[in-house]
Amino acid sequence: MADAPDQQPDDTRRDPIGPEDVASDLQPYDLLASNTGWPDPELFLASNYGLSGDIEPLATDPPVFLVRYEEVTSRLDYCESAELAQQFQTQASLLLHMRPDSGRIQGPHPLETNEGMLLCPFEETEEHREGYARVFALPPGDPAPATVSDDIFGAFAARLIRDLSAAFEEAFGEEPPVLHASLDLRQAGPTVVKILRDVEDTGVRDPIAKALVTALRQVQPLGQDLRTQLIHHRPVPTEVVGEVADEGDDETASGKLAGVWQPTAFTDPASLGEGWLVAALAGLAADILLRRADPLSILPAVRRFHAELPLTEAEIKALWPLTIVRLGLMRAATERDAVLGLLQDEAHLTDLRERFDAATAVSPAFMEAAIRDAVDWPRPSDPELERLLPELDPDQIRLVDLSAASTAFFEGNWEDPESDWKLLARIAWDTKMGATRFGEYRLSRSHQSTRAEAENYALHVDLCAPAGTVAVAPFGGMIRLEEGRMHLTSPEITLHLEGLDTILADGTALFPGDRLGVIAGAEGSVGGLRIRLCRSMSLDPPLFTSRSQVGLWRQLVLSPSLILGLDLDAPVAGEGHFIRGWRDQVFDAQGRPFLDLSGSAGLIGHGHAGLAETAYRQWLLLNGLGGTQAESEYQAALLQRLPGELDTVVAVTTEPLAMELAEQLADRVFSEGGPVIADERRTGFGRNGRSFWAFQEQNEPPDIVVTPTPVPGEPLAAVIMSRDRLPEGLSLPRPDASAVACRLGTYVIDALEEAGLMEQAQLTAAELHRRLDLLAQASDGRLAREGEGLSHDLLLEDRTAQAAADDLLRRGIAVLVAGENRISLIAPHCLSPARLDDLIDQLAEMMGISLPFLLPATAEEAENRMPLQEAEPAPI
Repeated sequence: MADAPDQQPDDTRRDPIGPEDVASDLQPYDLLASNTGWPDPELFLASNYGLSGDIEPLATDPPVFLVRYEEVTSRLDYCESAELAQQFQTQASLLLHMRPDSGRIQGPHPLETNEGMLLCPFEETEEHREGYARVFALPPGDPAPATVSDDIFGAFAARLIRDLSAAFEEAFGEEPPVLHASLDLRQAGPTVVKILRDVEDTGVRDPIAKALVTALRQVQPLGQDLRTQLIHHRPVPTEVVGEVADEGDDETASGKLAGVWQPTAFTDPASLGEGWLVAALAGLAADILLRRADPLSILPAVRRFHAELPLTEAEIKALWPLTIVRLGLMRAATERDAVLGLLQDEAHLTDLRERFDAATAVSPAFMEAAIRDAVDWPRPSDPELERLLPELDPDQIRLVDLSAASTAFFEGNWEDPESDWKLLARIAWDTKMGATRFGEYRLSRSHQSTRAEAENYALHVDLCAPAGTVAVAPFGGMIRLEEGRMHLTSPEITLHLEGLDTILADGTALFPGDRLGVIAGAEGSVGGLRIRLCRSMSLDPPLFTSRSQVGLWRQLVLSPSLILGLDLDAPVAGEGHFIRGWRDQVFDAQGRPFLDLSGSAGLIGHGHAGLAETAYRQWLLLNGLGGTQAESEYQAALLQRLPGELDTVVAVTTEPLAMELAEQLADRVFSEGGPVIADERRTGFGRNGRSFWAFQEQNEPPDIVVTPTPVPGEPLAAVIMSRDRLPEGLSLPRPDASAVACRLGTYVIDALEEAGLMEQAQLTAAELHRRLDLLAQASDGRLAREGEGLSHDLLLEDRTAQAAADDLLRRGIAVLVAGENRISLIAPHCLSPARLDDLIDQLAEMMGISLPFLLPATAEEAENRMPLQEAEPAPI
């Protein structure tokens, strides 16, 4: 056989294809192959490998075929290049060391010819040219389900790199051959130039070329620090098969999760080749971007890859630019196919264009920071900077607390859009200097909905200072002016300022200490200055970010404390602790709102100013003694709302104690006729949604009434009866409720009617009852409801109460665990319509129930289903 001329692998080759990619219009292969120039595959396989089966063409130049026989699928590849044939031989030798018995991730299994060769040469004849062939059996397994999370492929890609390295060393020792791959991103520049030669439309070609040139320039200085070895360049779902892990698999040892599909093998050796280690992850990231619009969707896979195979500093910097390069090559090849008439899916090209445009619109600095945060990479050390306002005494700057724990917030005043500025101005009144805090979760920016994540973490500082105060450059850089903002930029850091008057022109170069301008405002007034510091000159960081992106932006944004000579950083806000309550919600230290259905909101809700004032006044007078005027007034408030024959109240500390006392009295006093005890602990004070007391709906009044505490956290249950029915000489227990508790109880009972909460509770209770019943009906027996009004129990068939409560808490809803499979929902009278919608949505999602089932059937019902007004708290 004549030697073929030296030939580099074709860099313009399209991505490897699998059975699912076979063109629908590809005609069956002519088994005679009289005019193809290649051996007839059926005869060739039978004579050289002893194989027969259904043959299906995958590609025509050079030919590739699938051969299906019994339960095995093999692949036949032809080539005429001696160099490519050597690549086939190298791949086969490597794959022999990735058999199932190797303990490594599997690959295609090379098949030997009848003569025991892994590569089958064939001589030129009258019917066909000379060349080479190889056959390999595809590994067993199932394709990846669409629901498999991308982090699984991140771990797979890392493990595959390790296994390939070990197999390559085992196969070839200390002098391994070089295995080329057409997907090698080190050759991306020449490759994209070659591909785009056929794309004449500059509106299509130029943006691709520009994006790749920009990305490759970012990678170029990192090249010598990027690890190079044998990798699989596309460890993506379409090139992987796997299986569902058995229940007995050890997750720690195998990386598998029982009952979850896991990749076990790759299917195409053409993606094997030397390259940058991080290029494998970039190939996976580009594939994820094709399937998901959000660039941040690559982070779970990056995180798992790094956990299995830690990335280096240079690889972290190079990952996003290489992802853009890989995505750009994919788009370029698809645009070329469209020009050449080879494109069979126009929708794919449209999606690819949209994904490419979205990815290239994202700042590389932003994505690098996101990747650093995802792998928990340490933040760079802070630079040494000079003072921005050297004339000011930092000790005179007062800080305003705008967190959920701030005592400056009360009665929901944080809902005022101007509340932050008002409070800042108030605290700066004395010294004419005040500042907000950096890194603070501001309560004023917390959403009312429990579903949405608030952008409430401050990435800037607002400073009040005397107008005319001189500001100087904390570092050297170039001035950029736009729309009233000043930016001082350097390669390492950028200062963003608002509220500064300056005479400097755009483009002015400054040294550290040079004058920037003065704080704007009339002489003698107080001006405001907004300050941000960022490590990237290409980014304009937001004023606030969400809790989930704090780590990302803290990689990029610096505290203005560095240039003000004062610690302006808010304390780190912990998780898992509630800090403040307001009406039907509680807030944690990060300002996240939770709907409180645990019963802790009581009847009129959290944070009620009238309750606070009442408790304060009584504490100043007296507390801790029974038999006080406060106790008498509480008893009177209860009796005013009870039938006349019930005239005696014993206030005790707990609801169980009240019920125990009621049962003891019933046994001793009302032995004839069967006493009637009205247990109002879940229904009293209007919680049943219909009347003040549930017993009012009965024909006969009860003999004894047991009431709940109207104030959460205060020991104030009561037993109520008729003194006329008590025998002479029977002494009742001495009331032991405190004066403060009794005073608060009286306030709540009065507030229920004065604030219109009873009317709101009736409407809310009816809608809550209706939708919980619909939810139970749609649950196929997995959920049952008990209770009424604003107090319900949910009985869970398929999960424990604690698991459900934990799930709901993650969703922003606090409930009470009332048994092994029972959770309680105890709402205050001020439960709002919006929060009720949140509750039903989250319960439905948790149970996997379709929400349309819960919606009203007609437009009229939709208009009238929640005719509620949120009642205002009763005045002090």
